[in-house]
Amino acid sequence: MTAQYYEQNALKLAQIYQTDCFESLHANWLTHLKPYLVKEHLSFLDIGAGAGRDAKFIVEQNRSAEVVAVEPVSSINRLGQAYTRELPIIWFRDELPRLVKVKKQYDTFDIILVSGVFNYLDSHACIQALLTIRQLLKPQGLLVIKLRHCTDEQHLELRGLTNFDTETLVTMAQSADLSLELITDKEQDAQGRAHTTWQTMLFKPI
Repeated sequence: MTAQYYEQNALKLAQIYQTDCFESLHANWLTHLKPYLVKEHLSFLDIGAGAGRDAKFIVEQNRSAEVVAVEPVSSINRLGQAYTRELPIIWFRDELPRLVKVKKQYDTFDIILVSGVFNYLDSHACIQALLTIRQLLKPQGLLVIKLRHCTDEQHLELRGLTNFDTETLVTMAQSADLSLELITDKEQDAQGRAHTTWQTMLFKPI
């Protein structure tokens, strides 16, 4: 991932991320999340946690939840920790495809949310990332992947992004023993960027 852009614009980006509403951004898979929110001692891993918006929502909905937030960009990670400092959220500066630090301390999770991260990985790293995630996912767990689609080449280059085909991701996931449960229609970008749309994919272990 090209971290320079995110380090240089950390405060501005964190403010944008924290302004967005979880229930609006994730409306198309909330019905799949709700049964987990009432689970006693829910374990939730947020990969690409940004400034802590999603991790914060989970803790506020389920006070017994164990929430782990992973954000590799150090400036955004620090801002996320400050934003959630009064909440029981464990922060790591770690990243896919290996998640070395997380794997040293945790076995498995009920839900793993991966927001936009696959757009920073090449094909080989994507396969390795899916294998890592599968290892960390409980037998009845849920994997949620949000993919970004962008038609602006300059924007892609600035942020170090690549477009990632959903069919390719499904095939890769199958090889990692993950079965597709849902793929949403493309949705508009919350920041109003005309060149960017998003899709959510839900997987469960085979």
